[in-house]
Amino acid sequence: MTFFARQEAARRRTRVLLVYYAAAVVLIVCAFYLASRAIVALVTESARDESREMSGRGRASIQVFAWDPLWLLVTAGVSAAVIGGGTLYRRASLAEGGAAVARSAGGREIVSGRADGFLERRLLNIVEEVALASGVPVPRVFVLEQEPGINAFAAGFSLHDAAVAVTRGALERLSREELHGVVAHEFSHIKNGDMRLNSWLLGVLFGILVTSILGRQLMMALRFVRVSGNKKNSGGGILLIAFLSGLALWVIGSAGVFFARLIQSSVSRQREFLADASAVQFTRNPSGLAGALKRIGASSFGSAMRCANRSELAHLLFSPGASLSSLFDSHPPLLSRIRQLDPGFTGDFTPWRAPPQNGATAPAVPAAMNVAAGLAASRVQAGADAEIPAAARALPALEPGLRETLARPEDAAAALYGLLLSGDADIRQRQRSRIAVAEATALAAAAERWHDALQGMDRIAWRQVLDLAVESVRQRAPAGRAACLALARDLADADRERSLFEALLLGRMQRALRPAGAVRGFYGKPLPPARVQAEAATVLGVMAYLGQPHDDAAAGTAWREGAARAASFGVGRLPMPARRACTLAEWDAAVQRLDGLAPLFKGELLTACSFVMRADGALTEDETELLRALADLLDMPLPDGSRFQAA
Repeated sequence: MTFFARQEAARRRTRVLLVYYAAAVVLIVCAFYLASRAIVALVTESARDESREMSGRGRASIQVFAWDPLWLLVTAGVSAAVIGGGTLYRRASLAEGGAAVARSAGGREIVSGRADGFLERRLLNIVEEVALASGVPVPRVFVLEQEPGINAFAAGFSLHDAAVAVTRGALERLSREELHGVVAHEFSHIKNGDMRLNSWLLGVLFGILVTSILGRQLMMALRFVRVSGNKKNSGGGILLIAFLSGLALWVIGSAGVFFARLIQSSVSRQREFLADASAVQFTRNPSGLAGALKRIGASSFGSAMRCANRSELAHLLFSPGASLSSLFDSHPPLLSRIRQLDPGFTGDFTPWRAPPQNGATAPAVPAAMNVAAGLAASRVQAGADAEIPAAARALPALEPGLRETLARPEDAAAALYGLLLSGDADIRQRQRSRIAVAEATALAAAAERWHDALQGMDRIAWRQVLDLAVESVRQRAPAGRAACLALARDLADADRERSLFEALLLGRMQRALRPAGAVRGFYGKPLPPARVQAEAATVLGVMAYLGQPHDDAAAGTAWREGAARAASFGVGRLPMPARRACTLAEWDAAVQRLDGLAPLFKGELLTACSFVMRADGALTEDETELLRALADLLDMPLPDGSRFQAA
């Protein structure tokens, strides 16, 4: 199964979750119905004269269980408002994406140039390496300072608002290769589509849990209420009713808690095995991930989390953050995960109790682990090319001074503008004037300096500058991000045509700098492939003509190769578009419509484009840039394999 299919499977898994969600809502509505009638009966009874006959109490008791459709309708409406309001509130609080989730757990963001010490710089380097290896944009990075346990999580609603959070315990207690394995595990959740589902679940779970939270808060508030000494007007009855109301809400919410935990565990424990295997695929080093799991077993802190919302985040974490019943455990047993990577492990954690020393190797592991790693990686994509890009093995090294400069938002914006400056002196002068008017004269001069510095770098280094600069510009205020994106579009159009690298740059900026919360809904109905047949044909045509700029026959052969791989679209039934119809402008319009596809079909189209690219056995930088731009605009990772990295 390819990771595109796994993304679609993650989407389909929500059908099971919807069943649990519906069951929780129905149970909460029924409980609200009975509890509200009981409380109203109690209020009515307390208002009666104490001399009334006991039969009145009997009638009130019977009314609690009496069928009343109107009452049920009102109760269902109130329940839906509470659950829906809680869900919408939580979703709004997470509009920023993964960064909001990380901050809710006490995370502190770290960026290049402002990292505090060696450990944080090492973490940033590892995240950049794995991002390049996995073909996804560099996420934001957070450290959970108050967490001594070894844990981590990835959160976000798309590739471009993702964040990776790592505990202080993981930074201090893991060696570089072990931390590398943990980060790669979290990246697999990003790439396989688990992260989006997990983040979406945060809002759903909060909506279910909000009833219990309201009840608990009401009962806690009553602790500070003092009853008057005047028995006649003491208000004790009202306090009793308020307390019982809070207790009822808490009890009703407990049913929601049960289903919330069931939903978390039903996200599938097998995804953790898949993520472990994918991490081995990214790193080609099973001992790193296995070592991290062993250090969790050896540590007195384990993977425990201290943050108040650790239960809410349980399904996001690398390892369980709290002890739960096996029924609700969303992770496989620790020993099972270790033995998937190291079948010979006996369960003795003693060698892993000593903290790693910088530069020291991890405790020796059996050679059989390498065999197990190969098997694990083969489970990820049996029969497919699972090579790791060459860039992952040797991350292009930017000068430390440039990295520190890119950590400053204003200088990062200048770098982006420098990437867009034209080689023509007259056009570049007009571009500089536009930068000076929209931003500042000093920023225009800095963009010119970046333009000169970038001329001595290759395309891989340009992409690294682009990734780091975009992440830094995201720290600007919303108005500053919007201004940067608008100016970048203006600069790209200064010569009245866009290059492929400009398309890549604008695609990356458009996705990363869009307003918080401007993401496609998880359940937005996707377009069927048959409705975008012509657009798919255009995208394949642009790719084919780009690879064969002077040979229409060879371009036709490449196009048909891709069309055969895009069977869901039925592109093969159409004639190949003419070269004049396959412009970058037509490509851009087609991609905007193709963005409405489900992830599975987006992946199918990306794979088809990759076959068009390699039809002639050669791969140019322009072809690579176009595929990267397509993946960015469709909010998808690149297909696996080093053949998609330009040499």
